[in-house]
Amino acid sequence: MSRRTSVLFLGPCRKYDPATERPFPAFSPSSRSGKFLRGAIEAAGLPKTVSITFDNVIPRALFDKQGRERYPTCAELVDELERHALWKLANSDVVIGLSSIVGDALIRVSNARSAAGDKSGPRVMRLEHPSFIMRRPLRERTDYIRRLSDCVERVALRASLA
Repeated sequence: MSRRTSVLFLGPCRKYDPATERPFPAFSPSSRSGKFLRGAIEAAGLPKTVSITFDNVIPRALFDKQGRERYPTCAELVDELERHALWKLANSDVVIGLSSIVGDALIRVSNARSAAGDKSGPRVMRLEHPSFIMRRPLRERTDYIRRLSDCVERVALRASLA
């Protein structure tokens, strides 16, 4: 029996839910971006041999000195990624960084690990964050689903070769 391939969708940090005064779970099915991402994944059609998980690089919401929610810097993401459990995933697994800043941080850490001789860990890919794509015209949202589907096809191919 072949091993299931994992796909981890990774966002920058948890967002604060003002209704509950707690952070949303990563890409919660009750959040707008979570609903959109899950719908895009469903539309892309994953094979049954692929398991999907969602996480954030920073597992908490971030706030500035005035108490306003903020996004992390690339340096903050790199610091967190160096210790993130995603590096325990297999070479046949994939991490999809959702935003340019998460993708940049993932690539930096992956390249640094590789340069240090660590060839283990998942393949790293990147897509735009669902909250960004949701504000774009329909053709761009459709293109996002196509690109997500392309990522999934590559994952499925890797799973069949593993």
